[in-house]
Amino acid sequence: MGFISTAHTITVTTKLTKVGRERLLTNNNNIFSHFILGDSDANYRTSAFLPTGKVPAASGDLGQDNILKGLIKSKIYVRDNMSTRKPVEPNSSTVTTSIDTIGEMIVTGNSLNYVTLSKSASTVDFTNLFSSLSLPIINSKIAVFGKTAQFGGWLDTAFSNFSASTVLLASINTDQYGEVIDGKNIRLTLPIITGYTGGGSATGSTTYDIFSTFPSTTIPRSNLDEQYTDKSTLPTSLFGKNISVAYLVTNSIQRPNNDPLKSWATGYNTFKPFSLNNKSLINVNTIPTNNVNADIVVGIAYLEQGFLVLTDSNIVDNIAIDFTGDTESGIVTDTLGFYHYTGDTYGATINSIDNNIVQNVVCMAARDQYYRTQNRTKGLNDEIRISEIAITTASGEILALGKFDRQVIKKKNDLLVLDVQIVV
Repeated sequence: MGFISTAHTITVTTKLTKVGRERLLTNNNNIFSHFILGDSDANYRTSAFLPTGKVPAASGDLGQDNILKGLIKSKIYVRDNMSTRKPVEPNSSTVTTSIDTIGEMIVTGNSLNYVTLSKSASTVDFTNLFSSLSLPIINSKIAVFGKTAQFGGWLDTAFSNFSASTVLLASINTDQYGEVIDGKNIRLTLPIITGYTGGGSATGSTTYDIFSTFPSTTIPRSNLDEQYTDKSTLPTSLFGKNISVAYLVTNSIQRPNNDPLKSWATGYNTFKPFSLNNKSLINVNTIPTNNVNADIVVGIAYLEQGFLVLTDSNIVDNIAIDFTGDTESGIVTDTLGFYHYTGDTYGATINSIDNNIVQNVVCMAARDQYYRTQNRTKGLNDEIRISEIAITTASGEILALGKFDRQVIKKKNDLLVLDVQIVV
C-alpha cells in the first residue's frame, strides 16, 4: 500500500567530540546543521538485532560528557545518490537545561578534611577563608549579629552564631560531588567531647548527627522539595550576596522548635521530604503568640564549594581529636594543615547534581530514505538497523556523536523522527 507503515519518535542523547568542543568556542550553536545515521553495530548475517542494554557505548559517563573522537564506520545513505549527510529540520533547534542526579555518596577519610579557622590568627593563611565564606570580618558587620531582630540584627534568631570568631571547616573533595550538593539531604557525623578533668583532659565523647535543611519562609513546602539550595532572600541578608547554601542543625543542641517530640532526622533522604515526610524547617525568629521558638543553626553548608562550616561553639570547642576513648577519632594531618579521621565512623553523606545545558535538534529519516548502507554484510532484503547518529557541520565534521539504547529497525516506508539532545 502507499501508506507509511509505521512512525517512530525517538530521543537520543549525543556527546560533543573534541572537534565539537573546539568549534563551539569559536562559533555559535548554528554549526549543528546536518546529521548522519549509522549501523556500525549491525552484522546482517544474524537475524537477531541488539536489544536495550547490548549496544556498545560511545564513551564513558564519568567526568565530562564528551568524546575524544567521533567515528561512524558504517554510514547509511540518505537515498540512492550516495550522500550520507542530511540537514536537520529547519527551526527545530532549542536550548534547555536538564538536571542530572549524581546520587548518594558517603564521604570519609582523606576525602573529608577539617581545619579550625580563627579570625584572630592574623598570620595564618587559612584566615583568608573567612572572606571566601562571606562570614563577617569587619566590626560593623560583626556588630549586626550583636543586635536583636527588632533593631535589624540576628542576635535572637536562628543564625546568631554566624559571627563566631572561631569556626570548624569541613572540606569535601571535589571528586565526591557534582556541580552542587543537594542542601536538603546532608548528614554529617562528628565526635564531640562530653566532659573534661580539672586538668583539661577529655573524659568521654559522643556522636553528633548533624543534618541540613532550609528556613521556614513563604516558599511552599512542595516547592522546597524541588530545590537544592536556599532560594529565599536570607542568603543575601546574611552574607551580602545570593550564594548557594543550606543550614546545619542537630538534635544534640536543640530539636526543631525546641520540641522534644520532634527530630531533625525526620524526612532525611526521602522523596518529597518537606511536603510528604514532614521534614522540619528552621524557625528564624521566636513568635510567642504562635508557639514558635527560634531554632539553633549550628553551621552552614556551602553547596557549590563543598564546605560544611560549623559555627556553634559547643561543636567547635569540643571536637574530638585523637581521644583515647574513641579509636575512630584518630587523625592524620597533611602538609597543608588539614586533618582527616582515619576511621570510617565519622563522615558526611551527600547527594549532588549536575546542570546540563542541552541543545535539541530534530532529525527526520523520511519515507524512501535510509534503506541503503555501507555495511557490506547487509543482504538485499535485510532491514536497516540504526544504532548511532552523528551531528555534523555542513562540510561533514562530526561535532557530536550518540548511540541509541537499542538497534532501531528502519524500513523503506518508515518515518523516523529523532529528537537529538546535544549536551553542551
